Amino acid sequence: MRRLANRLLWGGLVWAVVVALACAQPQRSNPPSAPAGAGMSAPSATASGHSAPASPRTGRGAALDPPVTVRFGETPASFNAAIYVALARGYFREEGLDVALEAFDTSERQIPALAAGQTDAAAAGVSAGLFNGLARELPIRIVAGQGRIVPGMSPGSLLVRKALYDAGGVRDYADLQGLRIAVTSPTAGLSSDLYRALAAGSLTYADIDLKLLPFPDMNPALANDAIDVATQVEPFVSAAVRSGIAVRWKELAEVYPNHQLTMILYNTDFAHRQPEAAVRLLVAYLRGAREFMAAITGSGDKTPMYRILAEYTPIKDVSVYATLVPNYIHPDAELNVESLEADQALWASQGHIPRPVDLSQVIDLQYLQTALQRLDGPP
Repeated sequence: MRRLANRLLWGGLVWAVVVALACAQPQRSNPPSAPAGAGMSAPSATASGHSAPASPRTGRGAALDPPVTVRFGETPASFNAAIYVALARGYFREEGLDVALEAFDTSERQIPALAAGQTDAAAAGVSAGLFNGLARELPIRIVAGQGRIVPGMSPGSLLVRKALYDAGGVRDYADLQGLRIAVTSPTAGLSSDLYRALAAGSLTYADIDLKLLPFPDMNPALANDAIDVATQVEPFVSAAVRSGIAVRWKELAEVYPNHQLTMILYNTDFAHRQPEAAVRLLVAYLRGAREFMAAITGSGDKTPMYRILAEYTPIKDVSVYATLVPNYIHPDAELNVESLEADQALWASQGHIPRPVDLSQVIDLQYLQTALQRLDGPP
């Protein structure tokens, strides 16, 4: 299994893909020409307790002129909601930024483009490949936290095949022994959640039949009795439960609370050339994050947020979003460094990271701190 895992990791590692970068250009995803849902009022307070700015430009000065173009890499998904809200509401434009989304099919494919300067910033998932690239001194810095899993807002779950669950086959973590359990990759973020679930039952990967499957293939595998358990995410979790092929057994927040899954990354050359744009990008992002969280966790109409998600993600049916467990996006973009350290230590112990990186050397929170001061005043 380790040989297979290493082959998967090295096949997608940053430095290997950089060589072939010219053969795999990202696709551009242009934002709407006008804000989606224009005319909708923003909430007066955010989920973090911060009051909304009295006016769009309070405390932040005039927009950059001429506007600065920022090429932003992303994998279209709801964990990028803050970015989409900032685009739809015009928050980036108010800062003098022309943000152009560059769509990639996986987070790992974003890293070589960011390192080569083909994108300026990115929202990417935590992975062993990212840590390996940072250890090799790629010109990338972690500048802010993005999505994490918290109780009640954990779009990832361990699904158990319904027939197996109904027969009493899985009740405790120790019952996972010998089962066929799917995860997308042993070096991606959710593999840490599966590892912790196994450890809670005094088990390791050696005690299960590990299957590597992409998320869309997991539900058919559950339905066809090809796997017993899936480490699955929305919208596939809700679809599996609705269709009766699986039971949502454990939310991943129960297994690994506050697990940092995604982050905002900067190309260092962009940040050095355009330090003001680097700050303003996060100012607009924070406004989007706070508005999204206030709407999603509040009692008001969530449809405006669903419409924005439908504009930018593959799920176009607005009604579907009301059935899904929403993503948690920290309203202050706080970064859970302890979570990053734990994931890197795990993958290093498994041999996926030959040389761990000193995270203090690759985390640069100065732009976030300045953005927070502009929005909220001095700490």
